[in-house]
Amino acid sequence: MTLEVGLLKKESLLNRVLASLMHLFSLLLTFILPILVYMVTKGRNNYFANHAKEGMNLHFTFFPILLVLTFVSKKINMVSILSFSLIILETILIVIATIYTLKGKKFSYPVIRYFKV
Repeated sequence: MTLEVGLLKKESLLNRVLASLMHLFSLLLTFILPILVYMVTKGRNNYFANHAKEGMNLHFTFFPILLVLTFVSKKINMVSILSFSLIILETILIVIATIYTLKGKKFSYPVIRYFKV
């Protein structure tokens, strides 16, 4: 899994801010927000659709792992540390994606690719 960063075509400030907010608010709404954004913007705006796909890829990779760790953590204390570490890692990746999105640059999370961007 590689970290991809590239320059996209010039997007308006409003589009960049809205896409950045989608990344940030996905911390609270997990994969629900990226799915909604993708369903609304596919075919209309590739910029939003691509960022929504990235968000879905991130959450569809981390969410199942977090669920498994949460169920197992009731028996093993070490697993709760892993769960917390996973949440911290996800938060850091989302903040990085938000910054790149605000700058108008492409950012690909280093996760499993369920949806091609």
